[in-house]
Parts: sequence; structure tokens; C-alpha cells
Amino acid sequence: MQPTADCFTDLRDWKVRMRKAKVTAPAVCTNLGPGVETLSLALALHVTVTMVERSDTHLLIETHGEAGADLSPDCYHPVMYGAVRMFQQVEDAPPGLRVDVRNNIPLSAGLGAEDAMTVAGLVAANSLMGAPLRRDELIALGAEISGRADGVVAAMVGGLTISAVGDRGVIYRRINVSPFKVLIILPEVQYYSPENIPLPLAISPADAIHNIARHGLTIEALRTGDFKLLARVLNDRLLEPALGQHIPGCQQAVEAAIKAGAAGVTISDKGPALLIFTQFNHYRIADAVQAVFDAHGLLSRVWTLTVDTQGVVVTAAETLPA
Repeated sequence: MQPTADCFTDLRDWKVRMRKAKVTAPAVCTNLGPGVETLSLALALHVTVTMVERSDTHLLIETHGEAGADLSPDCYHPVMYGAVRMFQQVEDAPPGLRVDVRNNIPLSAGLGAEDAMTVAGLVAANSLMGAPLRRDELIALGAEISGRADGVVAAMVGGLTISAVGDRGVIYRRINVSPFKVLIILPEVQYYSPENIPLPLAISPADAIHNIARHGLTIEALRTGDFKLLARVLNDRLLEPALGQHIPGCQQAVEAAIKAGAAGVTISDKGPALLIFTQFNHYRIADAVQAVFDAHGLLSRVWTLTVDTQGVVVTAAETLPA
């Protein structure tokens, strides 16, 4: 759904309950191994949105941090996609807004920055209006905006999530996992555009069975912290073969990570970020993978992150005086 140029057109008179809301949402790794568009992991890399009502009819958005200059300071900003959709749902809105976005999640990396910002916008707007919508309703709105549910669910509830879209809406569960850290390595691939990468038009039964068989085992490995099991099952035959061909050195980077001690490597969402699972030798593995990308003329960035187990969090809310 596309927002209109005027965020607040055709909405009823303002009935605000809150004056200010501050919300934090995590990065998400979707398409986790064999769990294509179903299995996601929230990570401790965040975007924070502060939304404040204005008495005039102006919208002011400022974005700081990752790709701040690349995001439109208007209703086409991902935060405002979420906020406007929420206002439309309840047919109510403030006359104007001041929105401050502090973003630590790189865009176009496969780390769910747009999903995190959409969720933050939904929840901030909902908090500003006195929380008229429940979490499941916000997830449904986020899935409509994104076109997928998996990233929105993980950003909303945190941890390891499994989701699907059925006739009666989004179906999801959050799965508790053993504490661990992951490596994210993001090569700077020029002109990388996953939406333009041709994916298989047909899936062989053998590849489908391969992913299905490993889906539940991947969940069990992460739930129990069994990285030996994870090393055997974290493998996707549906998307990664095509995506990896457009990331220079991808296969060599995966091999270098495994040789240096990683339990498993997968492309996060559609990349180009790599998600690396390991219990030990994080720095050695990072050095090995970065050396491969260096050899292919690519700079790369590294994060060592824990799993975000909270999901979206309202960290501050200020009530209007009666």
C-alpha cells in the first residue's frame, strides 16, 4: 500500500492520548538457512524512533546513522509507512509529527532495516495514540506493508521466530534459544540488487525435500545450542545458490569461515550480508572471511552480535496533561 503525499489527509479529528513515544526495534536475519521466508532471527543491532506530536500540521523527520541521507524525509520513509498505516487503520492521527530516527542497521544489506523501521513506526504511532491496536494487529499491518511476515514478526517479538501467512492472517511462534553470539560480515558489493537476481522458476522435489528436512533440525539446533547439529543442517538449496553467484568470493568466504572454525554460514535474507554461527574464534573467522573479500576487491564490515530476545520495546512514553 502506497502512502499519500499528505500523511494526514482524510483522517478524523485528533484524539491523542500520548505526546511522545520512543521505540526500539532490532535487526532481523530472515531466510535463515533452509527456513526460506519462514525462519528468522532478531539480532542486537537496533533502530530507535522517537515520535512527538506537533500542534501544527507539519511533518519533520530526521534520520541519523546508517544511510540517513538515503531515506526520504517524508511519508515515504519506512518509519512513516508504518505510522501512516496505523493511523489509517484507526482513522485517527495527530495534526503533525516530529520524528527522530537513530539507525544502526545498514540498509540493503539483508539485515531487515526496513522491517525494523516499519515495526518501530507502527508501534510508536500506536503508542502515541494510546495503543488501540494489539500486537497481532500490528504484525498484520506490517506484513501488508512488507509483503512478507517473517521479518516483521522477528522484529516485533524478538528471538528465533517461525511464521506463515494463512487464510486467517499471520501465524507465528517465538522459540526460545540458547544464548550465543553470531558474526555478521557485510561485503560492500557495488550495484548488488537482489530483486534483479533471477531466482529459479521451478524447484526440484529433491531441493524442496532437502530444505523441508532440515528446517525443523535447524530450529532444534538453535533451541538447544547444538552447533554440531547446526553444522550439518544449515544449508539452503532454494535461494542461496543463485544469490551467492552475485556476491564475489561468496563460496570461498563460506569455505574460509568453516575452515577457521565456524559451525555454519548462511546468506542473511537475500544478502549480501553473511550470517556466521560460531561458539569460538569469532575474530579469527572474521579475519579469514574478510581476507577472501579483500582478495576479490571488496571492503567488508563486521559485527559480533547477540540474539535480541525482546523484540520491539517502548522505552519511553510521555502522556499529555489532562
